[in-house]
Amino acid sequence: MAAIDALTGDILQCIFRIVTADAHKCLRYWKRALPVLAICRRWRELTIHLVYSTVIIGDGPVIESSYMPVDVCTSSDIGTRNQNTNMDLLLSTGYIKHSRELVITQTPTEYPIQLLVFIKHALGNFCEWTGIRVLRLSFCTTIYNYELHSENGREDNARAAQIAQDIAEVLCNVDTLAIRTMLDNEMLIKFAETLGRCYFGQLKDVWWMTPACIGSDCTSTRLTTCLLRHANNEQSMPLVRPQQLKSMRLVPYTNKFSWQCFRFDKQSNNIVFESLTNLSLESRHYGIRVPDGTPILLENELNISFPNLRHLSLICVNITPDIIQLFAASPLTTVVFEGLLENALHLQVLNLNRLSMLKVSTWFGCTISDEKFCTESNALFQSVECAVVVFSVDIDDMAINATDVYWPCLTHLELCSEYIEDLALDLVPRVPNLVYLRVRAFKAGKDETEQSAQEYFECLRQKYSQPSQSNITNVVLSFANGRPKSFDDLATDLFVHYLPKLRNIKLDNAV
Repeated sequence: MAAIDALTGDILQCIFRIVTADAHKCLRYWKRALPVLAICRRWRELTIHLVYSTVIIGDGPVIESSYMPVDVCTSSDIGTRNQNTNMDLLLSTGYIKHSRELVITQTPTEYPIQLLVFIKHALGNFCEWTGIRVLRLSFCTTIYNYELHSENGREDNARAAQIAQDIAEVLCNVDTLAIRTMLDNEMLIKFAETLGRCYFGQLKDVWWMTPACIGSDCTSTRLTTCLLRHANNEQSMPLVRPQQLKSMRLVPYTNKFSWQCFRFDKQSNNIVFESLTNLSLESRHYGIRVPDGTPILLENELNISFPNLRHLSLICVNITPDIIQLFAASPLTTVVFEGLLENALHLQVLNLNRLSMLKVSTWFGCTISDEKFCTESNALFQSVECAVVVFSVDIDDMAINATDVYWPCLTHLELCSEYIEDLALDLVPRVPNLVYLRVRAFKAGKDETEQSAQEYFECLRQKYSQPSQSNITNVVLSFANGRPKSFDDLATDLFVHYLPKLRNIKLDNAV
């Protein structure tokens, strides 16, 4: 085996990109990447631009309620971590002039205007900021800031707007903007709106994940990529030229989305997304995916077309034949659907046989009878002839009889439940073209002892004593944490025996 010193610089950089991939997310991850710089001069030269390309102010996400238990942090901890930064180190080494991305992660507490003032002062007026092209700003949520106060109301809102303008002047070359917050605070919303308004005319990419409505006075944009997580209609969103968009993700949250914001030519009812190759339409209700969401609506007077769309994702959108018909003429190669199985049947309008990949996911909360599940899944997966067909399903509260299903077109199957009958081995003969199987049984092995586990797998070995004719090459098994030590070995032996073409098998804990 060749020594690592024998690897070329290009190969090493590929490795280092993986090692430092999360360094831009928060200060904690950035610090984890620093040891790479201390190995040797060659490694330092190859990685320094990867590590030092991001300036981070604050360490908000690591203390957000969704990232760590709230009982291990206090309000004072939050204030301290908000002021953590790698800026001093970058300034002292001179590498700040090479930075291209600025990440500000803050957790507002009590009076958020003080936090905005801190951000402004932290940025100062360094000439080095002219190199910043990407600005990512997150206001994090904890139990301490669900209800934020404003001392002077309208006056604080005006100050917040002025701070946003000052920041836009200092970071004058930003062309990618990402703002994320779930805080419904009037002053923070004003700050986000003003920042978006200042930058919108020069942005190529925007990731807008706030309760604020993005606004602009400009008459044209350079946007090629956008993620809009909240409702935007013709009153609250500036016009966007549909011709130049290449990738778009719409997550309208609780309100309704209107396509009018793409109607740049008011004299015409035609909206043509000429360059769009990736489109994701998603539905959420108060941040939670729901299987019958309806915020993506059609307006009868508009003619919308996607002549070059390749990749389409429909996540929790209440699909109707009219919505699917929008994409019937598009040259699709990949379709990802998540929602009700009965809605997935509408996908057949798209001529699925031309696809290279189809993925259908259904999960808990989708009430459906066993008989209806078998009928609808059979109808969908007996006629599709894609190279890759993935079916991911939560089968909790369902008793699937293997003789009632037949999915000859499936290549990938993912099953999720507390317990899964025979670990899905009974379904293998009903899916003749399957090459990948994942079984997530959350409680499998939980109450087993070494002896009961041995008895359980002995019954399965007798039931599946003869190797199958299956083409499955990869299996992932996820069982309950705390299961007997022998449980994994017994499961591995069973699958290796029954699936003669199996090459890889992985076992882990179901989460």
